[in-house]
Amino acid sequence: MEEILKLRSKLLKVVRGFFELQGFIEVETPLMVPYENPDSNVVNVKVSFSNFSGKKFNWFLHTSPEFFMKRIIWHGIPRIYQISKVFRNGEITESHNVEFTMVEWYRTGADYKKGMEETLELLKECVKAAKKEELSYRGKRSHLHGYISFTVEEAFREFAGVKDIFDEEEVLKVSKEKEYESAFFKLLVDKVEPALAEFQVPVFLYNYPAKFSAMAKVKGNYAERFELYVCGLELANGYTELTDFESYKKKFFEKGKQAVDKGFLKLLKEKPLPSCEGVALGFDRVLMLITGKKIHEVIPFSTKKLINELILPNF
Repeated sequence: MEEILKLRSKLLKVVRGFFELQGFIEVETPLMVPYENPDSNVVNVKVSFSNFSGKKFNWFLHTSPEFFMKRIIWHGIPRIYQISKVFRNGEITESHNVEFTMVEWYRTGADYKKGMEETLELLKECVKAAKKEELSYRGKRSHLHGYISFTVEEAFREFAGVKDIFDEEEVLKVSKEKEYESAFFKLLVDKVEPALAEFQVPVFLYNYPAKFSAMAKVKGNYAERFELYVCGLELANGYTELTDFESYKKKFFEKGKQAVDKGFLKLLKEKPLPSCEGVALGFDRVLMLITGKKIHEVIPFSTKKLINELILPNF
């Protein structure tokens, strides 16, 4: 445990130093919020509390500090970052933990290409501080001397045999699925991601189909969104961010979530978010790549370990 704690401490200092040198302000936002994540693929952990009068509130632990950080950007702070605990229900694997640490940042006046550049620079600083020559995960190895990038269209053509990722009928036929979304992600997980793991340098996957834009701006039929893979492990997700009220309102309500971020929508109705890029990076996964360990081995008291304590005998 001591080795991991020392490494975590060192890399947290590296992250803070990296952003402070570029004029970013470190911020804190609520962990416990009255709003759900609008993405139907991400499930919040629910939490209940009461006030002194006994009134009960059913809220959520946040899955990302995204929308409160965007409120800060809206108020005119141009560069912010946060190192935050986040929570995602149902996520327990060798690379997922219900509670994990995310590094998230926003910069006004920039787009997702700047986010790609920053993400790689930050990763290099962490690896340098750890005095490592290469990274590893599941037997795959990677160095940081260069990188490769593929559009999603290029990657699906080369690794999944899909000539046109925007042709839903072709994607359904190749995947043998019945719905485009499930077909897309089946091919991504079964064909594309294993192929990306074979590259011995970081790989950027970018320009996602508009249907999978999340909170990214859309141009034509693709979204200005990227994900970074190292040794086949997804490490970061970044966008050129949406800025207008109507786009966010549609995103918040189209998935059928009931508890939507009314406070953020209220601000956007007054004026749009400044043009900006945003990136979320899994801090624990950086440690995984540096040490070659699984996530529950780099988080001192992981969800998996605590679940295992439940079978201990009574004392």
